[in-house]
Amino acid sequence: MKLLLLIVFFSILGCKESVVKKNNSDSSLEMKRTECIERIFAKDSFLGNVRNHASEKIPLKDALNNYTSELESLDYTNCPENFISAFQDHINAWKKVAEISSKYPSLRGELHDIFLQLEKSKDSIELKSLVKQVWDTWSKVEESASNQS
Repeated sequence: MKLLLLIVFFSILGCKESVVKKNNSDSSLEMKRTECIERIFAKDSFLGNVRNHASEKIPLKDALNNYTSELESLDYTNCPENFISAFQDHINAWKKVAEISSKYPSLRGELHDIFLQLEKSKDSIELKSLVKQVWDTWSKVEESASNQS
């Protein structure tokens, strides 16, 4: 009987340690996901600032292509899949803006100033729709970051 009690006791103890290890593993994974998201947001902030001012010296299309290429080259290891997918949609939205901006290679200025000029162009309706897609996809990126678990 004592042997049976010892076996049951150690079995329960073993299960408890397994749960603790699983909880630690889940916590570690969540921390890695959070760190990845924070790193991507920090890089995007830096690259976005570069993008906004690069168009003062180079065509907007080139500035946007450089921006999207840099974003695609980031290390998304440990980021949640839904975040990666949302971020790729955001990158693709910027690529569409780059396509329309290729019609205006001589425009120079800060990105938002160029957008104001393009809002008065024959492509204004399309541009506004594409910029809305950029903002809509960014909202999804932020939502996926807050729903990472």
